[in-house]
Amino acid sequence: MTTATSKSKVLRGSAAVSAIAVLAALAVAFLISGSSGLAGAAIGSIATVVVLAAGSWTMFSIAAKSPTMSLPAAVGIFTLSGMVLFVVLLVVSKTGGDAVVRPAAFSVMALTVAWTTTFAFLVRRERIPLFDLPGADS
Repeated sequence: MTTATSKSKVLRGSAAVSAIAVLAALAVAFLISGSSGLAGAAIGSIATVVVLAAGSWTMFSIAAKSPTMSLPAAVGIFTLSGMVLFVVLLVVSKTGGDAVVRPAAFSVMALTVAWTTTFAFLVRRERIPLFDLPGADS
């Protein structure tokens, strides 16, 4: 299996597990807070999946082009991801009440855990090298 196929398999697998987490977050938010909770969870879920998928895809691209930039890029991308999700929650908190903000924050946390855990597991299982050690070719 090629590395490109393995990488797409990791991204698809992370998205699939996250989709299950999205459904769970939406159901819990609706049961607890009704339709406003459902809206908040949907906003948090969509933002989280988009941010994490874009960050993961970007990391794969950078690692393929310049393995030495993998670590600095990872720090930058994941810091930026956290900041973007924080801004999303800040905007939601200014425009909606607690019934919207709490489900949005819950879905952001649940999806981040689901995506990150699945991503790490699948990268390890697919044996995708994220960096090269100096002198590994010799």
